Amino acid sequence: MSVTLESFWNRITRDVPTLKEINELFQDVNRVIRDINGAVPGVLDTETPVTQITDSEVLTLTFAAAGKTINDDGLGDFELMGFVAGQKLWFRGTGAVNVSEMTIVSIGNDAATNDQIVVSEAITNDAAILGTLEGFTVLTDYTYDHVNKTLELKAAVKQLIDVMVDDVSMIRKEHDVVYDSDNESAGYYCLLGRSVIKLTPGIFGSEGGKIKVKILEEIAELSTTTFATVIDIPKQYEIMLEQGVLYYLLSRPVHSGTGVTMELRDKSQRQYLQAIGNLSVLETERIVDSENFELDYKYQEQTNAN
Repeated sequence: MSVTLESFWNRITRDVPTLKEINELFQDVNRVIRDINGAVPGVLDTETPVTQITDSEVLTLTFAAAGKTINDDGLGDFELMGFVAGQKLWFRGTGAVNVSEMTIVSIGNDAATNDQIVVSEAITNDAAILGTLEGFTVLTDYTYDHVNKTLELKAAVKQLIDVMVDDVSMIRKEHDVVYDSDNESAGYYCLLGRSVIKLTPGIFGSEGGKIKVKILEEIAELSTTTFATVIDIPKQYEIMLEQGVLYYLLSRPVHSGTGVTMELRDKSQRQYLQAIGNLSVLETERIVDSENFELDYKYQEQTNAN
């Protein structure tokens, strides 16, 4: 369910006409979201954190520190190559350039059409460097290091289920297997700590390539208190959200006091606490393959629905 805070406000105020402060609704929506996040292993989702937009472009480049610019000495058109503002940019080559990862701020004209890239990072002066540029998009809250082939998961991820490169599932291995140079083109990955995926170095890096992850993630709490704020919660929790918000709001002294409101509060409390108690919890530390996990997850969802 995706609904604005304004739409949800209109639904809730039918039962709680004394509600006047949006901050109260904001706080109690987040209280319910935290309750659900604490009771379930997470929401199953598949995301594409990394997409390679441009293939390796071998170019002769000039870097200028003053304007944080990169110029193609061959006067090529960076936009025609596939580079766009907002992309992550990786550079490998000779010379004194001090960063390998940059972010494109803009692309413009210098000596020719779209032959200059402005980046956000500080760079050093260097001219006529032969090197390779590759452009990627990286989802917000993920961090990707193309040089080391590591992907740091966003904080909301509670459990990693599967890793796919170009829609092919990778096989989880021990660290020494992934770092072994004999396996650099094998479809392997390992975990560094709980949140960093390390891929073998030769498995990803062609134009149009994608890294996908199947994850269990937390429901996102609201971060802004405007009527345009979107509540994004799975449909199976929609009724629970309304029950919980009514229970919490009507527990505030400003909204209680009459027989009608107390009756609704007690009813919402019973329904909400029972629903929270009925949520089945999988062992979040369990390592399972994606096929078996799908079966477990669907079984849990069917159990919850009964």
